[in-house]
Amino acid sequence: MLPNSDRDGQSRSFIEEARRAQIVTAAVETIAEVGYHRASMGRIGTRAGISRGLISYHFAGKSELISQVITTVYSDAAAFMTPVIDAEATPAGQLRAYIGSNLEYMRAYPARMVAIVEILTGGGLADLPDADPAEFDRQMLLPLEQLFAAGQASGEFRDFDVTVMARIVRSAIDLVPTALSRDPDLDIDRYLREITTALDHATRPVPSTSEET
Repeated sequence: MLPNSDRDGQSRSFIEEARRAQIVTAAVETIAEVGYHRASMGRIGTRAGISRGLISYHFAGKSELISQVITTVYSDAAAFMTPVIDAEATPAGQLRAYIGSNLEYMRAYPARMVAIVEILTGGGLADLPDADPAEFDRQMLLPLEQLFAAGQASGEFRDFDVTVMARIVRSAIDLVPTALSRDPDLDIDRYLREITTALDHATRPVPSTSEET
């Protein structure tokens, strides 16, 4: 389905798109403030300054709205991160760029990241009728798995299980929004330094015995 088409395939107007974006923003802010389960359509409407009925005109229900929140955040994050990662010529540089751009996105949009954590930890994916949590997980890990495989092929990374390492990277990054929700003044630069340093040590090739002597 095209991004600017509704469920019946009809083109939406600019005003309708703007209203949907307004509702998504209100949903993000509400979820970040009160949590996924307490973010009712009524609360979201109040924050957006519109009626619950008007939300229902644009979104069939909370599940459709949450689906759009997830799509919006991850699409925007990918658009933010991809040019930074692609600017690096080596897998090691791309790994540093992946971590750095991810955390910079969190710095720029903390409410979005807190909202995503609330949705995922609150069982939000399970509430979406067409969502496949296993496929979502696979898609999150795939870019890192491919990056690690390329680094191993070029000799920049040691031999390790790329899926396990991808999960380690995602776990380290995904802890930051939770920390942000508890401390809005979180020192993201310190997290970036420590995560990058830890992953550099974890992935670098192991010197051979002959190289050590």
